Amino acid sequence: MEIRRLLPLASIALASLAWQGCKREEVQVYQAPKDLPPSNPAVAEAPQPSRAPASGRPAESQSPPWVTPDGWMAVPSTGGMRLASYAIQGSDGRTASVSVVPLGPEASGELDNVNRWRRELQLAPITEAEAVALRQPVKIGSLDARMFELVSDQNILDGKFKSRTLVSMLAVEQATIFFKLMGEDALVAENKPKFLAWLKSVQVGSNERSDSPPQAAAAGGPSMAGPVAPPPSTDLPKWTPPATWKAVAGNGMRLASFVVPGEGGANGDLSVVALGAQAGGVVANVTRWRRQLELPPIDENELSSSLKSLPIAQGEKALLVELEGTAGHSGSNLLAAIVQRSDRTWFYKLTGPKALVTAERDNFQKFVQSVNYP
Repeated sequence: MEIRRLLPLASIALASLAWQGCKREEVQVYQAPKDLPPSNPAVAEAPQPSRAPASGRPAESQSPPWVTPDGWMAVPSTGGMRLASYAIQGSDGRTASVSVVPLGPEASGELDNVNRWRRELQLAPITEAEAVALRQPVKIGSLDARMFELVSDQNILDGKFKSRTLVSMLAVEQATIFFKLMGEDALVAENKPKFLAWLKSVQVGSNERSDSPPQAAAAGGPSMAGPVAPPPSTDLPKWTPPATWKAVAGNGMRLASFVVPGEGGANGDLSVVALGAQAGGVVANVTRWRRQLELPPIDENELSSSLKSLPIAQGEKALLVELEGTAGHSGSNLLAAIVQRSDRTWFYKLTGPKALVTAERDNFQKFVQSVNYP
């Protein structure tokens, strides 16, 4: 079954949604990087929201493919991974934010996502069985999906409020779409019925296959008819890993994984991930890695002075990032290479003890330089 694309939002068309099929993957980023809640997430991510007009739709040049609940303020999209953003203002400084984020099919690993959302709320990771028990069935338009609801144990927002997250995760053949509401505990709980109604209002178009070109927009909005371009290739490149690295099966978002052995039985972890052409930007991804190592964020100027350039195959360049985590952090060093190409951004990341990562630096760089992309 193929579901036609949703109505375009601004200049970006949402992907077609179908539980068993999809003909679009406008992969933008690993989602998650911008979803880590700052002290005031809705304000930090949406500093100057504009209230939706009386029609209940955000002030975009084209209507979105859903009915926006009253009280949700549309935030203009500025690029990056989000297709849509809303801010919700409560009393006493309470805030919440809503986002729609499309990622590649590799992002559909349920346990990885749930534990990432738990880390955002400063909660301990859980097992796969525990994650399954948290599933709540929901409808996105006419499609069956699932939702997770998580609440922090502590007052992590400004030291005054607990934080609550609702995420509906719709995995399709060529994409994973995340609809997320996060913010102050009581305000998010209050908006849960609106969130569920919003999901159900999403227009998923016709489920009839058609290879004809898109039809002209009808009066009152653009047409939902027409084929959607296929996603960029995710075929594995050709590469030459060091002989000591052991290839293991990829999982979640990973296209490939390697175990990197070190002295004294220590092991490092090498991952290969391919995301969208923009992939949220270098700063967002490095900031996410720094948080994983319990390091403070840095701004673009600080980051640019610490990046190194590595010439690679096909006349391109990789950006090298090396981070040293806090003394007590397990796997305290990270070495990453970011390769930005026209259709994908590739991430090669080695994590492990400092001595191991330092010893493997040359092997890592040679591996990245050996890659020939399809």
